[in-house]
Amino acid sequence: MKLYKSKKKVAVEGAVGETTTISLYAASFLCGMCVMVLEMAGSRVVAPYMGTSLVVWTSLIGVIMLSLTVGYWMGGVVSDRYPRAALLAWIVGAAALVTAFVALVANPLLNALSRGASNIYLGSVIAAICLFSVPSALLGMVSPFVVRLAINNLGKAGATVGRFSALSSAGSILGTFLGGFVLISLFSSRTILFIVAAVLAAVAFVLNYGGKASKTIPPLMLAILSISLGILNEAGVLPMTPVGLNIDTQYNAVRIMDMNAFGSGRKIRILQTDPMGAQSLMYIDSPSELYSDYTKFYDLAFHYKPDARRALMLGGGGYCVPKHITATRPEVSVDVVEMDPGITAIAREYFHLADRPGQTIYHEDARSFLNREAVSGKGKYDAIFEDVFGSSYNIPFHLTTAECMSKVRDLLAPDGVFIVNIISSIDHNLFSGIYSSIAASFPYVMIFPATYPNDESRRQNIMVVALASEPSHEPEPESAYMEKLLAHRWTRPFSAKIAAFTDAFAPVEKYTVGL
Repeated sequence: MKLYKSKKKVAVEGAVGETTTISLYAASFLCGMCVMVLEMAGSRVVAPYMGTSLVVWTSLIGVIMLSLTVGYWMGGVVSDRYPRAALLAWIVGAAALVTAFVALVANPLLNALSRGASNIYLGSVIAAICLFSVPSALLGMVSPFVVRLAINNLGKAGATVGRFSALSSAGSILGTFLGGFVLISLFSSRTILFIVAAVLAAVAFVLNYGGKASKTIPPLMLAILSISLGILNEAGVLPMTPVGLNIDTQYNAVRIMDMNAFGSGRKIRILQTDPMGAQSLMYIDSPSELYSDYTKFYDLAFHYKPDARRALMLGGGGYCVPKHITATRPEVSVDVVEMDPGITAIAREYFHLADRPGQTIYHEDARSFLNREAVSGKGKYDAIFEDVFGSSYNIPFHLTTAECMSKVRDLLAPDGVFIVNIISSIDHNLFSGIYSSIAASFPYVMIFPATYPNDESRRQNIMVVALASEPSHEPEPESAYMEKLLAHRWTRPFSAKIAAFTDAFAPVEKYTVGL
């Protein structure tokens, strides 16, 4: 390469004429978009095997950012040595090919990793590296490469770099909203990866004809496009498209499974949004009957407030508890807050959820609902139930804080009952922090270990029952069923060793990992 100097400008020979400016603009914008769509879809690909905790998101974002950093450096070096549009087309084409390959191998690879990884930190990082490091690095090479090809006047290099950086950022912004608001609600995660592969294949195809044409790229990219579009045609464009036993909703990657109940020949149906456990279990032959032992403890609300007529359930899942209440206590109205409308659709399709008088469903974040209703003055609830989990047994942090519990208390009748499900051990920091948050707003708090009533060190479902006012006496159990539940009450001394969680500081993820 020769540099020609003049008094007015310095031109670079070799980049001019190799590709059209518009194809470089398209490559910069669309590759930036694909990076963010890849990241959004990646969280859904990993979720059924590693969960959706902060640990998983941190691993995914960290690995992709590291891979992009490597790609930026490699792209700068390679583009200086070989500033050819055909080579850029090969890089983008390789990204398309690898992304399509990831879509094909992700499930078996993650299945093997989830079985072999005993540590969620290590497993999440390895999963992110195996699936997303190579396509991210290849896409990272695009930005410095297109800038190198576009610069034909060193006197305007700053403007050129700024223009292409802005285009790449604009593509990333579009990819974020497109992935989060549109694609995830319309397609399965596997299909989204093929969409990304198809877009990259089209970009490579255009870049190839913008410069010195390669005879290999067109048929290869057309093959990727054909395969991707064929899969899109099979998938359709309807939300909640089943993929085997998996269903993707706007917020969750859901598994639906049928199996025999332990110790009996009865069939149960399982809803699973996290590989660490089941979120809802239902007897197929008796949809309103409670299967999970811990869910039966919500009936304690009617022991401590027999005249309860209005209940609020935070977290729908398979709607097992709301169905049970409306079937056994038709006089009680139940409001259910479930963030994911796709979960509600699954409950209607697979868990016999039906519209019933007195049942109202709200599709929004539980904390947003509490914040709004606490100041609305629409009326009080006699009982509020909380059964909301994210990933790896953790309750979303904003539903564990003292501020949240204050909102719950504001929504309760003066003699109302609040019951929350916590997966922990009694002697664990996670339980202590949440207990302290509840105790900050409620004068009378009881602990009911659901499975091991005398073991403080076993991880289990722990039901915390909080009364809005201290009772004058302990009600007598009205049935053998209620007597059995009351027998689980923790009567040993308990002192929380962790201060109440707050909206400013609630290290739920930190404590959850140690469970």
